[in-house]
Amino acid sequence: MRRIVMGRNESGATRVISDESVEPITIALMPGAQVHRMWELDEAPTLPVTASQGPADGMFFPGPGGLRFGFISVPPGLTYEPPANLPAEAMVAAVAEADEKLPGMMATFNETMPGVHTTQTVDFVVVVSGEGLLRTDDGGEVPLHPGDCVIQNGSAHAWFNNGTQPFVFCYSLAGAH
Repeated sequence: MRRIVMGRNESGATRVISDESVEPITIALMPGAQVHRMWELDEAPTLPVTASQGPADGMFFPGPGGLRFGFISVPPGLTYEPPANLPAEAMVAAVAEADEKLPGMMATFNETMPGVHTTQTVDFVVVVSGEGLLRTDDGGEVPLHPGDCVIQNGSAHAWFNNGTQPFVFCYSLAGAH
């Protein structure tokens, strides 16, 4: 994915601050899934923006006042369950990889409900392509299609794909108290 960051030069004219590709983050615990971390702030920005900025703390989910923006692609059939024959040391390595690449993400997951996680954020989600399924901790399921919008208010949820094409959605996360 391409990220184009706009801002202003010293005289106040609009300019392109950066124009670059953002490589997806992949982890062994979610085979085929891709996360594109496009823009992240840990506090309210100051305008005008004159230089490209990134996350101050690197955590996947923002703290109060922080923002995250990106895309997630969920492959068909992702279960969030490790293979039954996965050796313990491989599982430890996979969790360590997830903690390194997406800091703080693993701590949000419910250990008894695969994929279900709860965050201290208000999430704004727009389905870009494919068809997905939003699953809640009470067993509820909401089918999702391109153009659908979801607003999560710190509620437990999981993203699944029962279709045949990647389920891609855009997210913006606002850290909450």
